[in-house]
Amino acid sequence: MTIQTKLPTAAAVRSSGFADPIAIRLTILDMLYRAKASHLGSSMSVVEMLVAMYGSTQVEKIRDRAPDRSRVIVSKGHCAAATYATMAHFGIIPMSLVDTYHTDHSLLAGHVSHAVHGVEHSTGALGHGINVAVGCAVGLRSRNVNDALALALVGDGEIQEGSVWEALMLASHLRLNNFIALVDNNRISSITDTDKVLDQRPLAQRFAGFGLGVREVDGHDVTAILSAIRGLTAGDRPGVVICSTIKGKGVPFAENQPIWHYRSLNDQLYAEAKAAVAAAARRA
Repeated sequence: MTIQTKLPTAAAVRSSGFADPIAIRLTILDMLYRAKASHLGSSMSVVEMLVAMYGSTQVEKIRDRAPDRSRVIVSKGHCAAATYATMAHFGIIPMSLVDTYHTDHSLLAGHVSHAVHGVEHSTGALGHGINVAVGCAVGLRSRNVNDALALALVGDGEIQEGSVWEALMLASHLRLNNFIALVDNNRISSITDTDKVLDQRPLAQRFAGFGLGVREVDGHDVTAILSAIRGLTAGDRPGVVICSTIKGKGVPFAENQPIWHYRSLNDQLYAEAKAAVAAAARRA
């Protein structure tokens, strides 16, 4: 059965202020600076991916916890700042909650938690969220929910976990065409190049060999990601969108620098980062 998901147009997503990637990046910088928290690089690389994922759903159903909602699973749990900022800009959680990120007694910790309204599953131990997303796809199918998706965001380092490939094998075997994984292919795994840890290239052929439909896109192009999701949902098998991204995107001193997986912003670097993102907004 082909999923007939009604996706919004890319232009509609771009023109919606609450889903603007630059505004989300500015929110992320504020969150990380206030909390003196890390994972700047990991959060900045996934912004457009998250916008496209939530933009591919009926967000009001996620907000209302409707049983027939699409499920968005952020398996790469350490991009929590980006996840919560995106959710706030989509109106799923209040911006006032985002202001408490990574502070004492806040629900918003440094890894994604299901204690937060709208979050489907706690992640941080890598390789688990994608399995939950496959289970969600099975559950939606069993209830004959034909206009909802199970979307999983995974890191390119995370896919070195064997449990990821077990999930993909099952998704392929069950022909779960309502399941799509999006890979944040920023080519940096924690402190070094992903391929130096475990070289899995060529990724597209590996995923295709497991029976998935594959699209390769610019991971900072919301239109391209939306189009890939749209194309895969028209097929009869699960899919994966390999998103080529830049770790630390939008912050010149952090781009492609592994140390910004861990480093936090001081006053000067915060000002530089905000200025760079604001300048990008003026050029857009």
